Amino acid sequence: MGDKKIDSEMNLEASAEPRKTGRKYIQPNENRKNTTFENIAILLSWIVVILMFPLSIFFCFTTIPEFKRAIFFRLGRVRKGAAGPGLVWYLPCIDSYALVDLRTRVEVIPTQEMITRDSVTISVDAVLFYYITGSLHATIQISNVHESTLFIAQTTLRNVVGGKTLHELLTSRESLSHEIGIAVDRATEKWGVRIERVALKDINLPEILHRTMAAEAEALREARAKIISAEGEVLASQALKEASDVMAKNKITLQLRHLQILTSIAHERMVTIYYPFPLEILTPFETR
Repeated sequence: MGDKKIDSEMNLEASAEPRKTGRKYIQPNENRKNTTFENIAILLSWIVVILMFPLSIFFCFTTIPEFKRAIFFRLGRVRKGAAGPGLVWYLPCIDSYALVDLRTRVEVIPTQEMITRDSVTISVDAVLFYYITGSLHATIQISNVHESTLFIAQTTLRNVVGGKTLHELLTSRESLSHEIGIAVDRATEKWGVRIERVALKDINLPEILHRTMAAEAEALREARAKIISAEGEVLASQALKEASDVMAKNKITLQLRHLQILTSIAHERMVTIYYPFPLEILTPFETR
């Protein structure tokens, strides 16, 4: 029980560690002393450079651009640190180097077809943005850092999306991209790779599901339209009731309403309407 507790505490401490540029599970041997054969090879290389001077200068210098770094190997053993940018000296006979590009790299993740947690088949397109922060680790810790990073992102995308429902995928795309980016960054930190962003381009649904969702949306719109129409009829009936109450209190209001309706009909139809009315209406206007 005590050993299990210690192991669990160690796992928690390991998970709480801050992100590192890289973990050296392949230990460089640049601090090891040169053997006699290596010293002889270095001496012979210097003799060749001196004897062929000044022509040897053109083979002993290389230019490293600002956005790249060079990892030098002397007799197969890595030298300290990354060289560059600028003009760098090396021995052409025994030294070799590998260039590492530090710029942000964009990789299109191939379309992934998968099943969501609620058993819906979808296909997801995504784009990966990353750059290298540890040139030494990206060179000696992994054989092909770019291909491996793409494979890790592809696998992580399938695992994360497969654990979500369709509604979560469609409504929280930004948070999903952030979650995938953090997971991929944790997996590639030992290679000296920093993940900037994993952007989901598109989530494609089957054609039959498109039709089903369209029919559902249309039914919801029709139901909403009927509710709005019913609410309008209720408001109109209330307004008519109030108007009828006002007309019931004053009978002359109803006659004026009739005249207004006839005026509207005459204006719209371009006709003349003769409306007979009793002469008693003009009694108040007679002069005495």
